[in-house]
Amino acid sequence: MARVSIAVPTYNGVQTISESLNCLRGQSFEDFEVIICDNASTDGTSEICADFARRDRRFRHVRSNINVPVMENFKKALHLGEAAYFMWRADDDLTDENHLEATVNALDRDGDARLAVTPVHRINTSTGREADYPLPVSEGSDRLSRAKAILLGCHPSWFYGLWRRDAVIEDIAVLRDYPYAWAADHLTTMRAMINGQVAFAPEATFTQRIMREASYHLQPAERLAARRKYVEIARCIIAETNYTAREKIVLKKALEQHANKRVAPWFRMYKRALRQRITAMFSPA
Repeated sequence: MARVSIAVPTYNGVQTISESLNCLRGQSFEDFEVIICDNASTDGTSEICADFARRDRRFRHVRSNINVPVMENFKKALHLGEAAYFMWRADDDLTDENHLEATVNALDRDGDARLAVTPVHRINTSTGREADYPLPVSEGSDRLSRAKAILLGCHPSWFYGLWRRDAVIEDIAVLRDYPYAWAADHLTTMRAMINGQVAFAPEATFTQRIMREASYHLQPAERLAARRKYVEIARCIIAETNYTAREKIVLKKALEQHANKRVAPWFRMYKRALRQRITAMFSPA
């Protein structure tokens, strides 16, 4: 059995899927399997994926006959592999060739970590803008300091880091009570962040390419509703930990800062939602 299962959920990714799969094939760490979860593509993606599976026994192409919601395809992909370590890979993202090796080593070194991540380089191919997101630096070595630094310095692409399989199966289950795609990536990593159980691999880089407009953006009132639900679930995770009462208060304050930055800035969204409501009230029928 391979040490790492890599799931690639894809739908009509013909422009980028070859480059993404070649990136995986060229990794310095070679003990992995790739499960391509093809969500009934119609643009030639399926043929490319099938060809990869024919040429490299580590690649497996699983094509659905019907198109399902994005997160359903991601969850399906999670359960198609069996390795102890697991990773999702978007069909348009890339990494350094040592990315898998670095994250495997990070999880091997830290037996308590649920997830291993690297610095992120973000490219918006529409605007040409690029940005680097280094790993957060904790002010102390204790678990609480580390958790605060992680909450305030995290990146949504950490969702695509290397997970322990048992951890990610538990952590993605929180989405059952969260009916939004918005910030679902952060919420999946929440338990690892709150417990300071994120291992860092600074020697590699994950490259996130923004190539297709997201279809899950929310209006201000919906963003506020998503924020409330997000914080509610995260507070439940904090309550389940063995932090002291004082430490839990510190974490809840850090969570509010995190939610303002990563989900929705409460006051700004409230003003926008109120403005929209007033405009709708006085608009002619």
